[in-house]
Amino acid sequence: MKKILLASSSKSFLQRNKNLLTRENFQLFTAHGGAEALQLHKEHLFDLVLADLHLKDMGGDALCSLLRSEEALTSVAVILICYDKPDEHERVARCGADAKIIRPVQPEQMIETIGSLLDMQLTRNKRAIFKVRVLSKKGTAEFYCVSLDISITGILLETGNHLDIGDRIICQFTLPGSSRIETEGDVVRSIKTSELFKYGVQFVGLSLPSRREIDRYVASVKDDMRCIPSTQKLVGGYCG
Repeated sequence: MKKILLASSSKSFLQRNKNLLTRENFQLFTAHGGAEALQLHKEHLFDLVLADLHLKDMGGDALCSLLRSEEALTSVAVILICYDKPDEHERVARCGADAKIIRPVQPEQMIETIGSLLDMQLTRNKRAIFKVRVLSKKGTAEFYCVSLDISITGILLETGNHLDIGDRIICQFTLPGSSRIETEGDVVRSIKTSELFKYGVQFVGLSLPSRREIDRYVASVKDDMRCIPSTQKLVGGYCG
């Protein structure tokens, strides 16, 4: 059984997400501050730490850096919860976190992100294979990617262009039988393969109509090897 630590100064956040993750059969622990989180990690050697960027005694980014230090006892995946602000995106990118989740946190997004990092098949959400050209923009620069799969929380892209964790891009693509979708997304995972990069992009501010269109597409894909578990989105090849 995978061991997960939830670290937040908010009691309601801890209780709400502890209840959510308990249903997925994880062994869960909670901490209100960074020092407590570090001590618990020394005792239990967690597989994953999900921490708020704002803790009562240190930033979640500082906690992540300490977990990544030479004194760390084992490799641990780290997800940071932050607000959609440039300075917070930068803090998450600098500390080397494996992924980030933007507030307000969506339950399916949390489940999908945790599943991808722990390489587990969690059934709350599915991604569907989705191969089209995606026009992407970073600032004023435009470039094309090829999508590999998609869910309501994110898309997996492949391209020769270099992007950094935390980059905000705009994605434009068309679903079969649907109108063109344009949405912002954050690069939350990166995998180098040969001369290409695979990027897990987590949607930001996806409109309700677009969300429904993606959900409809994923649901329409029959379970005949065209539909894959959400956990493969980044490991084998999101983010969400």
